[in-house]
Amino acid sequence: MNRKELVDNSKILVIKVGSSLLFNSTGLSQKRLEELASNINSIIQTGKKVVLVTSGAVACGRNVLGDKLNRDDIPLKQALSAVGQGFLIHRYQEAFSGFSLPVAQILLAPEDVHFRSKYLNARNTFETLFDLGVVPIVNENDTVAVEEIKFGDNDRLSALVASLVQADLLIILSDVAGLMDRDPRMFSDAKLIPEVKEINSTIEEMAGGPGSEVATGGMKSKILAAKIATFSGTGVVIASGNNFDVLKEIMAGKEEGTFFFPQKRFLNSRKRWIAFGTISQGEVWIDEGAKDALLSGKSLLPVGVRKVVGSFDVGDCVSIFDQVGNRIGKGIVNYSFWELKKISGKQSWEIGKFLEKDHNQQEVIHADNLVLLMGERENDRTN
Repeated sequence: MNRKELVDNSKILVIKVGSSLLFNSTGLSQKRLEELASNINSIIQTGKKVVLVTSGAVACGRNVLGDKLNRDDIPLKQALSAVGQGFLIHRYQEAFSGFSLPVAQILLAPEDVHFRSKYLNARNTFETLFDLGVVPIVNENDTVAVEEIKFGDNDRLSALVASLVQADLLIILSDVAGLMDRDPRMFSDAKLIPEVKEINSTIEEMAGGPGSEVATGGMKSKILAAKIATFSGTGVVIASGNNFDVLKEIMAGKEEGTFFFPQKRFLNSRKRWIAFGTISQGEVWIDEGAKDALLSGKSLLPVGVRKVVGSFDVGDCVSIFDQVGNRIGKGIVNYSFWELKKISGKQSWEIGKFLEKDHNQQEVIHADNLVLLMGERENDRTN
């Protein structure tokens, strides 16, 4: 399936807009919001469902309060976000009201997708909003998030939302034309890469550092977002949003920006949650024999474990590393840190000798609760 066919067949879209596209020298531009709303309305009128992921709450907070405090710490940013969120959604409401489209504000924090029940509840909320004809407008809940567990930036958030709602297409609008073969700020002859079949190390190396001062994400974060989304079976477009009419061009199948094809083998809903929604509570390091077993679709057994790191309990998510430090995958563990430390390297029949309590699970991580980040055979999009 080519790019135009993938776009034409898309039913659910996630559109991410960076803060640099929404502000001018005087602050948040209502004209720009209305232009964005107009283009999203045009897409919705074709029968497609749209989620908008937006940045700009902190910048709006600064507009409202001014530079009253000469500091830039996390509590201040959270306070500015708390003020700015209401201002930002109100301006979006005004912009979309011209097209008789109601909007809903959804603020997400990492723990909202870390717990499976919350993850499913969030997905149900999106589905209900779609049924009601409401446009969900998503931002990170910066007022409560702390640096250690933030999504990081709204590029990654948009990819997680795309996975959550099982979107067919993610459009990331920025102030750059797309992925370039070299940094356009340093090389005037940099060329746009129109299509990417697979995100490999060569593609990742093309991503530079952060972009404008207004935004928090750069091309590196956009490539990471594209990797998450394509691994979830979602096509991705990274394009310039300096003119929001680019959305019409993209939906018409024109080659705007860089298109990242979805992977042919992608994860089902539960494994997408494990891979991208959960927060790792620890690490399990394994030997080559265990690595070969995992890559062949088998479960992780205690005999293959060489080291455990962190503080995790039964049912937590852990990251899995090989002996040279490559991350192999993530999974839901059947043992606590202290239990696994006692039985690491032991045969399954020896478990009872080292644990005071009976344990019915022989596997450290069952194959059904394991995601290989080096490649995945699953292609079912159901639970």
